[in-house]
Amino acid sequence: MLRLPLPTSRLLKGLAAAVMAGFLAVAVPPAGPALAQSSIKVIVNDNAITSMDISSRAKLLQLANRLSPGAAQKAAVEELIDDSLRLNEAKRRGVTIKDEQVNEAIAEIAARSKLTPSQFAQALGQSGINIKSLRERIRAQMAWGRIIRARVQQNVRQEQTDLVAQMRRQEQSADTVTAEDYVLQRVVFTLPAKRTDSDIQRRRREAEALRGRFDGCEQGLPAARAMKEVAVLNIGRRLASEVPAQMREQVKETRKGQLTRPEVTDQGVEMLAVCDKITVTGESAMSASLDAEQMSAQGKTVSESMLRELRQRSNIIYR
Repeated sequence: MLRLPLPTSRLLKGLAAAVMAGFLAVAVPPAGPALAQSSIKVIVNDNAITSMDISSRAKLLQLANRLSPGAAQKAAVEELIDDSLRLNEAKRRGVTIKDEQVNEAIAEIAARSKLTPSQFAQALGQSGINIKSLRERIRAQMAWGRIIRARVQQNVRQEQTDLVAQMRRQEQSADTVTAEDYVLQRVVFTLPAKRTDSDIQRRRREAEALRGRFDGCEQGLPAARAMKEVAVLNIGRRLASEVPAQMREQVKETRKGQLTRPEVTDQGVEMLAVCDKITVTGESAMSASLDAEQMSAQGKTVSESMLRELRQRSNIIYR
């Protein structure tokens, strides 16, 4: 439902829930003595990928993607190669992901499972997953996300320029184009991992009760934060086109200072607080014509194309 294109959330989409759901549901054998002997299995340009790297990443993929051990092993090798290429390209372009940013992402994942970062690392370690594997995966995704986002934004700017030129040829003014921006907050009534219909109905009633008495974001959001097992997550200002298609009409119809109808998601029972509505005109409004889903699809295509090019011109040796 509420999957707005926030940079970090998009890069880690589903990672926290998938890792922890898998961790609780899948029995991954703990690390054995064989892991003590690590050997180089792949060389990507000048970077070595070891058997220990592959084993740890494979166990992570078993949890995150519910893969069989054999499929996870193969996927781990290819993903580690891609990560190495991504990080090399990021270094070449001067894109740096600070440790603090990775730490924040780890802390977010840990918090969703009600663990501290150190407890989370320990829990993964007990299943043979070195936290370093997850850290490097996150770092590579963040760095690559910046690269892809820059490329897509460049494409978008070109599309906007073309649109302005087209309007001028048609003797139309860019100022006649209008769109609406929203300032949004996400309100989540969390549910237990093993939710029942009774749990869902109870939390839905609580969400509806909050919605009924919600009187603007200034007073309503602090009241929501004070409630038990309720999270309020900042989304910020977003174009109408950046709101998921299934929620767009509902957000449009919701009055400023009110909440959308409760919806059940993987995270819990969720609503959007529409804290402001801002009408924009001119070129700022033109980007609204570029649908967020279209931009996401464009990002996927660009990512796949760039990775293919990197693989083709790289020296990859399997041992």
